[in-house]
Amino acid sequence: MKIAFINNGKSYLPEIKAYTDYLNKRGFSAMEVYSGQKEVIEKFDIVWKFMGLDMKQDNRHQFYIHEYCSLSVGKLSKQKDLLKKYLNCKPTGRLFLNEELYQRMNFKDNLPYLKRDMGISHSFYTNQDKKDYDFIYLGDTSKSRKLNNLLTNFKTQNRDQNIIVIGSISNELYKNFKSADNIIFTGKINHEDVPSVASKAVYGINYVPNIFPFNIQTSTKLLEYCALGLKIITTNYNWVNQFEENRGARFLKVDENLTNFTRDRIEKFDFYTPNVEDLRWENIFENIGLIHYINTSIKHGERVN
Repeated sequence: MKIAFINNGKSYLPEIKAYTDYLNKRGFSAMEVYSGQKEVIEKFDIVWKFMGLDMKQDNRHQFYIHEYCSLSVGKLSKQKDLLKKYLNCKPTGRLFLNEELYQRMNFKDNLPYLKRDMGISHSFYTNQDKKDYDFIYLGDTSKSRKLNNLLTNFKTQNRDQNIIVIGSISNELYKNFKSADNIIFTGKINHEDVPSVASKAVYGINYVPNIFPFNIQTSTKLLEYCALGLKIITTNYNWVNQFEENRGARFLKVDENLTNFTRDRIEKFDFYTPNVEDLRWENIFENIGLIHYINTSIKHGERVN
């Protein structure tokens, strides 16, 4: 079976490499394909899409998997999710990030489905003694993440410590903070190259606004910080509190306005970063029965067709 994992080029999707690595070792032929490569996509048996709208299937002889990684954000977010629910074509099967997302989408058909939480790539299980950076922020830098608040703190209040930001940034964000020599922007780098850079930081910052849906979704960056063995500083919200309690971790909580983000408080805090070996992608896929799910979805699709 040939599986195309479709990347629209807009989202950070480390799971695509995890999927392809795992499945290629188990008899499938899986690869990442960009959404504009229509002729290439036609050659695959299974088309795996990260939703999004998908109102029309281009080839009725292909099987389609719809994966829901997150809920919509911004204005009219609930309406956007309703559009996804009612306008998207019916796939062969679906995946959902977690139980919360599965419940909120609330599809009423009998399609095969799977709940698949985030995992961690094996390359992140490393740590370096040599530290070149005090802090790191990894991942989404879109306006909805309010990263401007964090970087303003480093530009105006915390100038004696540095922060490295890994990920694509807007021209506006770069323009506002390029003059601060303690803020280092790498831009987007290959996922496999991230650990060698990120492991040179002491503290990982998980700055997440306490608003829906961010406050109920798994923080990929925080999982990766844990695998790297970084000390973790985070805003206070539902998902991170549950993760911390379940893992017996100790993360330093800071307010979104960062008034309590002080050097003295950080240096006195007793950090504990939990072991997350069980969250390696291979373990995630084995535990949820990924291959069985794919085969079940195909059989269901064959019966329908």
